[in-house]
Amino acid sequence: MKEIEVKAKITNIESLSEKLANLGCQFGVSLTQEDVIFLPIGIEFSEIVKGTPVVRVRNSSDIITLTLKKRVISENELIKLEKEVIVSDKQKAIEIIEHMGFHEVVRVEKKRTECKYKEMTICIDNIIGLGDYIEIEKLSENEKDEEIQDYLFSFLQSLGINSEDRVTKGYDTLIYENSIESVRHE
Repeated sequence: MKEIEVKAKITNIESLSEKLANLGCQFGVSLTQEDVIFLPIGIEFSEIVKGTPVVRVRNSSDIITLTLKKRVISENELIKLEKEVIVSDKQKAIEIIEHMGFHEVVRVEKKRTECKYKEMTICIDNIIGLGDYIEIEKLSENEKDEEIQDYLFSFLQSLGINSEDRVTKGYDTLIYENSIESVRHE
């Protein structure tokens, strides 16, 4: 299975929430998610290409998951193969990843609420250091990944999201780039 997603910066959360409620979307309880992202030693975010393994350890309300992600298209980080398993010990998982030749590159903290709508998962995220975003995800075995991504963005547009607010990078990449920019301006 591949995870295909689109995301956008939210400029008016009240209007967006109202539109989603009108569609019958009922969001669950807000979860706090803390992610630790790893890349193979010697590789930085700007060097990720198709097939580069990205490993994440996530604590989501005390449920720890270990996730492997790989881009299936070099220039599109929002279409990826994803494999995930629940683990019992966050620190031991991190130690195993590091012993396998990976290094920590960034941490992402967010509050997430989500709901299902048709075949999509809709997430409203508040990312520490970045702000509010909407993310639409769909799992697919289909080869028409970019067509699915276009369909998902059309759905976002129907909610009033415009092209200028679209984000084509993961939260981990955005936080990493922000940290690099902060260092450059010091």
